[in-house]
Amino acid sequence: MALAMPDRPPGIVLFGASEHARVIIDIARCAGIDVLAVVDDDLRKTEVAGIAVLHDVAEAARRYAQSGWCVAVGDNHTRAIVVERLQAVPAVRFATALVHPGAIVAADVRLGEGTVVMAGGVINPGTTVGRHCIVNTGACVDHDNVLEDFCSLAPGVVTGGQVRIGSSSAIGIGACVRHGVKIGGHVVVGAGAVVLDDLPQRCVAFGVPARVIRSRSPGDPYL
Repeated sequence: MALAMPDRPPGIVLFGASEHARVIIDIARCAGIDVLAVVDDDLRKTEVAGIAVLHDVAEAARRYAQSGWCVAVGDNHTRAIVVERLQAVPAVRFATALVHPGAIVAADVRLGEGTVVMAGGVINPGTTVGRHCIVNTGACVDHDNVLEDFCSLAPGVVTGGQVRIGSSSAIGIGACVRHGVKIGGHVVVGAGAVVLDDLPQRCVAFGVPARVIRSRSPGDPYL
């Protein structure tokens, strides 16, 4: 997995004209990065945050061949599908991580391409965050965590040290994960849950303490 520390690209292109895109546009603007275009397949989408929406991916890739792309899709599984699709488009390359200036990221943290860290997020030393992840508003990631590709932490999530969260897993608003816990891939942890023990892959867990409620398949709705 290729990882990179965030830098300041000359401009970025977003795929996805969602509400999530509005947040990413704000992060970019606060960081002094130009959002050059927003691209979406949905012809009903015409504008987001004052930026006109384009609908031809190949043309946008040619027009902005020197710019990094970021996938502005909140659902983890869908984001992974879009990334795979865009990887097949000539001239598309993904931006390094986008970090809001109001976030705190330790100097040795490694952030994968396409990852977004929102306002108030804290990521402590020794942590690795994979590709195309979301560390949402006010989420706190303690030392030596591993967040695998395409996972997401909702607003207010808190993890202890040495936590590992598997690919495409979603940790709900305000959930807490105890030190040393391992969460498998494609897991959904409900809002406000307290995770005290390891969770297997492909399950839904919630409660205090969190319990596995049911299994799930990749792409199933979070709720």
